[in-house]
Amino acid sequence: MEPVGHEGLGRLLDLGENLRTPHIVFRKEDLNEATDLESGGSIVVGKPFDLPPKPLGLDSEKEPYLHLSENIAVLDNASSLKPQKIVEIASKIRKEAGYTRLVYAPAVEPSEMPILAYLGVDIFDDLSVELRSSTGWLLEDGHWVKNQSNDDLTSINREELKRWLSKIRSSISNGRLREFVERTSLHNPRVSQILHHSTKVLIEKGAKIHTPIRANALSLQNPSVIDFQKRLSRFTPPVENMVLLVLPCSARKPYFKSSSHKRFFNAIREVDNYLSLHIISVTSPLGLVPRELEFCYPAAHYDIAVTGVWSPTEVEMIRRQLSRIEPEKHYSQAIVHAGSSSEIMASLLKERGLDTIDTKAERPSSFEGLEVLQNVARMSLNGTKPVNSKQRAKGEAIGLANFQYSNSDFLTTSEISGRMPYKLRCGDLAAISPVVGGFGLTLNGGKAYASNGGATIKAENFKLVGDLFAVGVKGYEGDWQIGDQVAIEQNNEITAVGIAKMNPEEMVSMKRGIAVEVRHHA
Repeated sequence: MEPVGHEGLGRLLDLGENLRTPHIVFRKEDLNEATDLESGGSIVVGKPFDLPPKPLGLDSEKEPYLHLSENIAVLDNASSLKPQKIVEIASKIRKEAGYTRLVYAPAVEPSEMPILAYLGVDIFDDLSVELRSSTGWLLEDGHWVKNQSNDDLTSINREELKRWLSKIRSSISNGRLREFVERTSLHNPRVSQILHHSTKVLIEKGAKIHTPIRANALSLQNPSVIDFQKRLSRFTPPVENMVLLVLPCSARKPYFKSSSHKRFFNAIREVDNYLSLHIISVTSPLGLVPRELEFCYPAAHYDIAVTGVWSPTEVEMIRRQLSRIEPEKHYSQAIVHAGSSSEIMASLLKERGLDTIDTKAERPSSFEGLEVLQNVARMSLNGTKPVNSKQRAKGEAIGLANFQYSNSDFLTTSEISGRMPYKLRCGDLAAISPVVGGFGLTLNGGKAYASNGGATIKAENFKLVGDLFAVGVKGYEGDWQIGDQVAIEQNNEITAVGIAKMNPEEMVSMKRGIAVEVRHHA
């Protein structure tokens, strides 16, 4: 088995013979029931695998919930477990079952298969199809509808179930499983509850898949969004006592590439000491996005319909964001030039005790709006302490590095050069990389990162000329999520740095698949 895709706690496994997970088994063809209490029978997934025997007196509210054989882990009674309990079990599945076992959840409804795949289930079956078909129900896009025809519903529903599983696999492959799960949760209270309770676990264990987020109200609970917001507490403005400039977001990402933000920048650069302005854009679902973080994930990878109306939940989200960055401690003043968001932002900043000017420009990027912005900026910057380009670059590097790493000293004590967005460097250790979405480590950066307790993979001693495959991994130090940067150590020497494509335990458990996408070799 070879991992070829991940999202959340779920994975896309290539099992050979044109089989991939999440996979559907058909009970009449693929399941052999046990004939005694000592055996669990077998299941066919390309080839037969023994199932674990079921304990007597099985109770859905009592442990054990997970039963293990050599190759299969059976999650019993998933359809009857409380949402909180399903999430609790999901957080422990890989620790108990490992990565070389396939997790099988029998008898679950099609509507619950996407969320369970998102939480790590690999195998499902067609029991619900058998039962529903016999009572006249038709499966349509994961949901059951009453059917009055005399058609062979079992055959029709089995084919629809195959298509449904194919959609789940495709969603993982395209980084769209979260989006798929959100859609299924809209009219399914149970799926919605499971998704709600899973947020914390997904933040702790979920993968950073740099695919676009088509945002909606549910995106406020997207693990990638919440992770970004929490990391913002580590961010610091480039220089103390700057003037904060709040701008609207843009359809194009990163914002600084959009025509509106180019016009904003061209207007303010005409003002003396414009380097003392610090730009933060306001948007939903992310909240506040400092200019230095615009190309970080998911700030550069989302899309949302802009209505100009902020819900109470979104306003509260912005309020929490402001409490994290404490603008009243870092800025001397604020200018809000954010169109329909201006009134709310100005009110929230004043609530924090920060002297705030609302330009009240209805069309911020129009000629009239830019003229107002320029005049207000000139007035606000009058008498402020000048900031030179070297100070600014160093402060930007520190802010970005703090956001990316909990311990960023290994980067920020080096010589800072260049400028935002794409020419900023930390000596010979790191440079801005759109691929990484922040500072991409060089080989020397990987060495410094590893020596400071960063994520390090112990690999077999062979000449590494391409990516590192799981078969060559023998151990690791530190912790990471899929999508994080890691250093590779061979024979007590850092020989490469790259992007993790597997979780730590998965790397040492699997014998196939890319463990690290290597970016720099010795």
